[in-house]
Amino acid sequence: MRATPEQDRRNADRQDFLGACGWQAAQVMPLVDDASARKYFRLERKHDTALLMDFPPSAIHVDPHGLHEIFERPASIAPILHTTALFERAGWRVPKIHASDVKRGLVLIEDFGDVTFTRALQADGMMDGVGQDGLYLRAVDQLIGLHRFCDDDAMTDCGLVLYGPDNFRRMLASFKTDYLPLIIADPQRRAAAMADFDRLLDDVLPQCWRAGDVIIHRDYHVDNLMLVENGDGGDDCGIIDFQDAAIAPRPYDLVSLLRDVRHDISPDLENRMKQFYLAAFPNIDHSDFETAYLANSMVRNFRILGRFGWLAIKAGKTRYFDFIPRCWDVILRGAADGLPALYDWVETHIPADARKAPNISANPTYSNKKAPQ
Repeated sequence: MRATPEQDRRNADRQDFLGACGWQAAQVMPLVDDASARKYFRLERKHDTALLMDFPPSAIHVDPHGLHEIFERPASIAPILHTTALFERAGWRVPKIHASDVKRGLVLIEDFGDVTFTRALQADGMMDGVGQDGLYLRAVDQLIGLHRFCDDDAMTDCGLVLYGPDNFRRMLASFKTDYLPLIIADPQRRAAAMADFDRLLDDVLPQCWRAGDVIIHRDYHVDNLMLVENGDGGDDCGIIDFQDAAIAPRPYDLVSLLRDVRHDISPDLENRMKQFYLAAFPNIDHSDFETAYLANSMVRNFRILGRFGWLAIKAGKTRYFDFIPRCWDVILRGAADGLPALYDWVETHIPADARKAPNISANPTYSNKKAPQ
């Protein structure tokens, strides 16, 4: 397929940037895209490799922090540069930035390779003698280190967005506008569900902060953690995709790790990892932490469902629908006892059949539109 003039201009921008960095002769291989507007390319130059991040300012970017009522915003690589410096100070092993061009939205970064924790777990749970428990212990230990860094007054001038309940409420607007119409076609039923949902948020959102706040990665899971050789014969826990970092409730990243809808772990492992984390912070009230943990699980997974709906309708990406039943399973896990208001809302408005992957073609709201691919 012939490239469009816009694609030709973007290719020229990339080549000009690589030439200025001394990588103009490198072999360029595109990597699989994710749910964002960013694109990544692996560069190979003799025995060296690097990654090129392409995030054009013209791209459609969803405001990650719930700062605006209209959440589609101009893209920028500036947060990537800022958070890289911050997490380096916190002691995390993050990719070094070799060069950047903020105006054109291009960054040349260190290549951590391909060994994500996900791949290590898929290799029968073992790689270099590290099993599932060992990998999750490493991941939780990185959060412990970051949160200890936070306890040293590091958050005062860190330059990150400080979340409050209103941020979460705006993030969850997409759940109402982009996801609920996929599963509740009747306008009156949907309006009733939305009104009750708003009352649910009034009750639950303040409970997210019962264990305080810390710096969060915001998308902390095994796909974004990597085994990186450290030069001493071992490997470090490399951490990527942290550009949306913020100051937010303490359990948020732990929920992201242990309740990831793409990677099931046993309730026993989830509980042991929580206890490992809490042992590092003996002053945290366990009951408050558990309530905050469940509340953040609700927020994160409702936000994910909204994102899945947005990707389906706005970007034609329905492949994430396979994860929807697990989203609902995670939302309800522990809710009957720990967050009964959440459990009651789901039972009232989202029957079991509606917790499956939605059939857009059968929904009159979308049946006259071109079906996403």
